[in-house]
Amino acid sequence: MNSDLRQRRKVARTALPTAVLLLISSAVAVQSSAPAAAAETTLRAAAANAGLFFGVAASPNRLYPIVGQEFSQLTPENDMKPDRIATSSGGLQNTSGADTLVNHAQSNNMLVRGHTLVWHSQAGALQGASQATLNTFIGNAINRWGSRIAYWDVVNEALEDNNTGRRRNQWPHSMNRDANGDGDFFDAGDTDVIRDSFIRAKQVVQAGGLTTKLCINDYDVDGLTVQGGTPNRKANALYDIVRNYRQYIDCVGFQAHFNDNPNSIITDDIQANIQRFADLGVEVHITELDIDDDLSNNDIGAGQAENYRKVVRACLNVAQCTGITVWGISDSESWRSSERGLLFTGGNGSYQKKAAYHAVLDELNKGRNSTPPPSTPPVTPSVPPTTPPVDPTTPPPPTTPPTTGCSATVSLNSWTGGFVATVRVTAGTAPISGWSVQLTLPSGATVTNAWNANRSGSSGTVQFSNVSYNGSVNAGQSTEFGFQGTGTATGLTPVCTAT
Repeated sequence: MNSDLRQRRKVARTALPTAVLLLISSAVAVQSSAPAAAAETTLRAAAANAGLFFGVAASPNRLYPIVGQEFSQLTPENDMKPDRIATSSGGLQNTSGADTLVNHAQSNNMLVRGHTLVWHSQAGALQGASQATLNTFIGNAINRWGSRIAYWDVVNEALEDNNTGRRRNQWPHSMNRDANGDGDFFDAGDTDVIRDSFIRAKQVVQAGGLTTKLCINDYDVDGLTVQGGTPNRKANALYDIVRNYRQYIDCVGFQAHFNDNPNSIITDDIQANIQRFADLGVEVHITELDIDDDLSNNDIGAGQAENYRKVVRACLNVAQCTGITVWGISDSESWRSSERGLLFTGGNGSYQKKAAYHAVLDELNKGRNSTPPPSTPPVTPSVPPTTPPVDPTTPPPPTTPPTTGCSATVSLNSWTGGFVATVRVTAGTAPISGWSVQLTLPSGATVTNAWNANRSGSSGTVQFSNVSYNGSVNAGQSTEFGFQGTGTATGLTPVCTAT
C-alpha cells in the first residue's frame, strides 16, 4: 500500500517550546532502553521461540543487514504488484526487483509473502482484464517462484471503506454477478472474482505440488467493533467470505494500519476477532502493521509502545496467529512517514530502536498465553484386589450404553460496556450430529452478533445452535462458537443439548 493510494486523516501537531521538546526527548530515551533480561535480543529470535514469524516489507534498495538480523519474513512492498510485473495478457515482465527480494530472503532463511495477485489498485496493464486473463496471471506468478513464496495474497482489499460491509464496485469486483438476485455472491451459479481467483490459485498450487498458502488481505478488519462499539461490518463481511470459501483460503491478513480514523483504531476486541477467524481453521497474520502516533497523542515513547504491546499480545494469545509483519523498517522510510508509526528511527541502514521496538521484543519474549495442564496428584501403588472366580452359569452384568449428549463452557473477554463470549461445546462419550446451547443473559446485556452458530433471541434467554459445518462432533471432541454483546455478561451458565 502506498501513501498516494489511501489518505488518512491527520491531526495537526502544535509547535512546542524547546525546553518541552528536550523533556520529551529525555522521556523517549528512557523508554527506549532495552529490557533488562530479555531472553532473546532480536525480534526474529524472540518470535521464533514464540512460534511465529516477525516480518518486514522492503524494496530491493533497502536490503540492509538489519533485514536478515531482525526479521524472519519479507514482503515485497511494491515489486510483486501487478503494475510492476504483469502484462496485459497475464504474462510476466520486469521481475528483477521481485527476484532480488526472493533471493535475498532465501539466502537469509526468511519466508516470503507474495503481494499481491488481484487488486483494484496498482493493477497496471491488467486494469479491466477478464477473469480468464487474471487466471493466466495468477498461474504465471505462482509458478514463477513456486514454493519459495510461503504465502500469496491472492485477493487484496476487496471490501469498501467506511464500514459499509459491502464489496467494492471497482474492477475487478465489477465482474461479480449475483445471478439469482439474492444479494450475495456465494451461490454456485454466481460469478465471483474472489472465489474464482482463489479456485485458480488453488488449482495451480495443487498441480505443482507447492507448499504455498493462499491468503485474503484487507484493512480496517482488525476488531469486532469500530469506534463507539459499532459492529465492524467490514470484518464481518470478510469473515463471511472466508467461511464460505474456506476450501480455497488458507490464511487471512489483517493489514493493521492503525490510526485515528474511527474505523482504524485499536479496539479491545482484536484478539476475539483473530480467534473467530482462527476457529475457521485458517492461519491469521498481521500483515502491514504500523501505528500512527496520533493514537498516543503524538508520543512515540511509552504511549506508542503500549499500543504495539496490545496488538502483538492479541496475536500471541491465539495459536493460529502465526505471523506479524511491520510495513517498513523506520519512520522516515515509511509510506506514512509523518505519522511515525514504525519500530525504528533513522534511515539508509543506520537505525535506532524506539520504545515500541523494545515493547514488541518484550512481548515476544513472554511467549504465548498458554494455560498449563492441571497437575495430577501422584498415584500410590497398591496391591490389586483379588478377583473372585467367575461362575460361567451367571449371566454377565448388563452393559451400560455410552452417555450421549454434550456439555458447554464459556470464556469471556470483557471491557466497559461490552464483551465477547467464546463457547466451547464438547460431545459426551458418544458422537453427536447436532447441538444447541441455551444461555440466560443478565439484565441489560444484549447480543449484537454471533459466529459459527445460528442464534435465536438477543436478550434474556438466547438459544444458539450449530451451523452446517460444525454440528457433527466426535466423542470427547469439541467445537466453538462465539458472540459479541453490550452490557455485562458475568455468571453465564450454558445448557447444552445434543440434537
